[in-house]
Amino acid sequence: MKTKNFIVLFIALTLGCIATSGVYAEIAKEGSGDYRGGKSGTFEILKLGENRLQMNYKEAGVFTDAPEDSPLAGTSYYAIGTLYAIEGKFKSTGGIVFTRPNGDQFFGILNSSGVLGVGATGGAIKFTGGTGECSNIEGTMEFMQRPKVKSSHKGTYQGIGVGKVTWKIP
Repeated sequence: MKTKNFIVLFIALTLGCIATSGVYAEIAKEGSGDYRGGKSGTFEILKLGENRLQMNYKEAGVFTDAPEDSPLAGTSYYAIGTLYAIEGKFKSTGGIVFTRPNGDQFFGILNSSGVLGVGATGGAIKFTGGTGECSNIEGTMEFMQRPKVKSSHKGTYQGIGVGKVTWKIP
């Protein structure tokens, strides 16, 4: 009976290690690839007369698809930014903190432009450093046109982020 319990425990631990090994995989020191993720946020709008507005936003998300050895694999993020629009065209800046499954973080500065209601048609996040394995990380996340998603309720937005990431960790 004890041998049977040991075998079951051994198999369960082995499967657990295999299942989590991808989440805690070592980061490649350099690389690139495509990413995809989901996001949700809140915003406040200040109308500045006709055809102009200022919007501040807070956004949280998670990467659902990224190169396995990239810093984005299994990573969540939190961003705060501001957007200024004239006649439906906007420019946006902000800051972002990425949190990896092991707790390491890395940081970025966001700059984008686009059309209200459509989203970013250009822009990128520039990595500015981090902690742990991500110390001194450099690189960018380029934004690509993303599928439109209808908001679930007033004052919020949801979306899918897609693009290309490149990174280098000295």
